[in-house]
Amino acid sequence: MRFIKNVFSQLHTFVLWALLSAIFWSWIFTFATDTSPEKKVSVYCYVPEISEAELSAKLEEDRPEGIKMIKARSFEYVMFNVDYIENGDIFILPESLISEYDELLLDPSGGVKIYDAKSSSGSATEFIRYPEEDCYLFLGANSAHLEDGAAEYVAENITKLD
Repeated sequence: MRFIKNVFSQLHTFVLWALLSAIFWSWIFTFATDTSPEKKVSVYCYVPEISEAELSAKLEEDRPEGIKMIKARSFEYVMFNVDYIENGDIFILPESLISEYDELLLDPSGGVKIYDAKSSSGSATEFIRYPEEDCYLFLGANSAHLEDGAAEYVAENITKLD
């Protein structure tokens, strides 16, 4: 009985250590599974639903030279850290939001139509559930891969996915 009392009296300490451990190991996991922007192409999609891991894996099958990984993410992923999205390489946006995010885009008027709402057809529909409006693909204005062509290469691969 005294053992149980002792455990419960120290419960807050055990919970604190468990939380600190979880934070520490998630930090380690992030470092182990991520790389620098120069070796990664980031694709941000403003869509209702995206199969991030599956799309990333499919795009990584044909990576440009010098790129270690391609990460497809929802805008929700970067909601609390705007720095990530400002340096995005590729953006997929619904037509109604292009003007809202135009500062992130290399050429806001030069997007490639990736989804047609009227015909409900487009690229990468196996991985992306698009909203009920036309969507466009853009290169990022601050992309680390404008010079080496990696962003453009991945963008072309996205448009080829059926």
